[in-house]
Amino acid sequence: MFPRNSRNSGRTGGYRKGYWDQKHWRWFARAAGAPLLGFSLMTTFKDLAGIPPFELDKDPLKHKIKKAWLYRKQHNYDQAVMILEEAMQMASGQNNELIASRIIDELANTYYEMGKLDDAEQAFRGLLQRLIILHKKQDYDPEFIDVSLKLSDIFAQKGKLDDAEIGYKHCAARQMKVVEKHMAKYSINYGGSYDIPQVINHYGTVFTDPLALYGLCLEQYAHFIVRYREEKRLDDTVQLMDEALKISHQIYGINCFHAMNMLNNYGALLIARNRFDLAKKYLEIGIDRILYIDECNSLLPGYYCNYSEALYHCGQRLEALRYAKKAVHLSQSESKELKDYTMKFLQDMEKDYNRHR
Repeated sequence: MFPRNSRNSGRTGGYRKGYWDQKHWRWFARAAGAPLLGFSLMTTFKDLAGIPPFELDKDPLKHKIKKAWLYRKQHNYDQAVMILEEAMQMASGQNNELIASRIIDELANTYYEMGKLDDAEQAFRGLLQRLIILHKKQDYDPEFIDVSLKLSDIFAQKGKLDDAEIGYKHCAARQMKVVEKHMAKYSINYGGSYDIPQVINHYGTVFTDPLALYGLCLEQYAHFIVRYREEKRLDDTVQLMDEALKISHQIYGINCFHAMNMLNNYGALLIARNRFDLAKKYLEIGIDRILYIDECNSLLPGYYCNYSEALYHCGQRLEALRYAKKAVHLSQSESKELKDYTMKFLQDMEKDYNRHR
């Protein structure tokens, strides 16, 4: 079991180093806020498929772990930490290393989501050692890859960019090998022509889990490059995202929330780096489809604002205004914060347009 955990869900802050913090001239970025991200900046393939509900276990220790998990999902982090500390005291007397590792995993993820990077790094490093020494895991096992991705992100946030990139490269390379071997079991050549939906229908998550983890590695590596690396490397992310999107389409289909959220988040990050041409290209992929996906209703206003910003800076100003107005209309049934954002976004765009007519 390797749960995926999202950090800074729906927010654009929290990145301490790299190009994300540079002061870009974007007239509405200063006034209305940064480009709107979707469900989570750290888009994950498995979380968006939905987490099946469970009943709390009758075992007191397992009950505490699951209760802490629920508190973390509700962003009640202090309560989660308190329960996990109690659980660790209980586990120390049971000599159950697997349960102890599960507690450390949950505690590390809680610190990670809280932004307590030093505590999270220490816990994740300890967990990796336990995975290798006690649980005999290898660096290509999904649990190892999952923790390594999070450590890479922590390194990036701390400014250890080379260490972070080594981690992302390692995860992507290892998981690619896993996928190649995995596909060979089903007599499939990865990248070839085959009927993926039929295979998925027959085997389910047993078949899709390694693919989903590979897609996650590619997407997070692409996000890292956009956020932190020099501009000349931004085009390198195209191949990574194209492959991640292909995997998403194979698993979830083309017209799904997951694909739209990936496009929106990648576009938002590119806008933050003033790569409006590339942002426009990817946001355009879903600009019509997103209207017909019910799960995307709350994502629509932000998606349209991001597409509008990309259009505006690509010289398509009237078209940009049209989408900004659509965003305002679509936000009317959403939160006051989102309604205020889209209205301010439109007003600032109109002012800038009239000033340059």
